[in-house]
Amino acid sequence: MPQHSTDTVCGLVGVLPETLRRWRRAGLLTPPGPAGYSDQQLTRALCVREMTSGGHTLFDIHAALNCPNVTLPGGWACREEDMLQLLANNPDADVERELQMMNTDYCGDDYVNRYLRPLNLWLRSDLSKGAAQRQQRFHTAVIRQWESLSLAARRRNTIPLFLEAVSVTDETEIWMEAIRLNGQGFRVEVAAATRGVPAVAHRRFEHHLMWCGDGISVSMKAAFHSRLEAGEPIMLTGTNTGVHSSVCPMSASA
Repeated sequence: MPQHSTDTVCGLVGVLPETLRRWRRAGLLTPPGPAGYSDQQLTRALCVREMTSGGHTLFDIHAALNCPNVTLPGGWACREEDMLQLLANNPDADVERELQMMNTDYCGDDYVNRYLRPLNLWLRSDLSKGAAQRQQRFHTAVIRQWESLSLAARRRNTIPLFLEAVSVTDETEIWMEAIRLNGQGFRVEVAAATRGVPAVAHRRFEHHLMWCGDGISVSMKAAFHSRLEAGEPIMLTGTNTGVHSSVCPMSASA
């Protein structure tokens, strides 16, 4: 019977080893055998991954797996409402603890694209009393989580990646992208270009992403093409990779 290593299962399911451990502690997966995970366990992990993609809690998923007639309640909307309540009423430690739990319960892409980014957009469009403070608390909590994940990633044998912030319109977006890439198994270094001068990585990297949230200058676009033609592992990414005469760099305080 084929056996699969933890790294193989993580790669196929799209989660980190910490998430597999979390699923095992929640009773959603059985521990691997001495030779690794069986095909049946891999199928179960893929099933759990599909169920978590809806934003359901691990407790609810456990109930649904053991009682097929149970209807899964809640979803991402409930998870977002929980965070909004924490931002409005609870101390920073509670906010950071909730983000940490969400990060380990869910696939990294789902956590960022279906949870963090919608929350960030909602907070930035909110005009009610205390909105600016809630948005700043969320921004700070995201950065703190990234700092924690970055330290942990340095201890793992993961692929080094350089994420260069060429321009941003939203000070939180680059850190959410770094968290998402970390969830894909990369060890990410983040740095910002300054006044059109490319950032310099302080560690060796195998991939280089240039994040453009508000376009890229003509000179930096030309430098990108030169490096691409030289065979460097570089790619433009972000919400706006078009050429702008002026771009908005990431602030030094972020």
